[in-house]
Amino acid sequence: ALLRENSLFGVLSLLTGQRSDRFYHAVAFTRVEMVTAPATSVKAAIEADTSVGLRLLQGLSSRILQTETVIETLTHRDMSSRLVSFLLVLCRDFGVADE
Repeated sequence: ALLRENSLFGVLSLLTGQRSDRFYHAVAFTRVEMVTAPATSVKAAIEADTSVGLRLLQGLSSRILQTETVIETLTHRDMSSRLVSFLLVLCRDFGVADE
């Protein structure tokens, strides 16, 4: 996934309550600040302030939409069409308007 500011990753085990065997790894193309939080702390924050849960849901919903877009881009198209679609997604999500 390509993530933007304030994006979340590695939260699947928090929601399922099951230990995940997945290994998450990040590569930054710009300067970033990354924060980790134990599942117990996140759950406590959600219980204390419902807006935290809403933000978490918004972040996860965004990731689901991004995944669906990638799947749609990769299926039933030739290589050049997939490349064009992917570049358009990058422009939409990360592009900066210029002259």
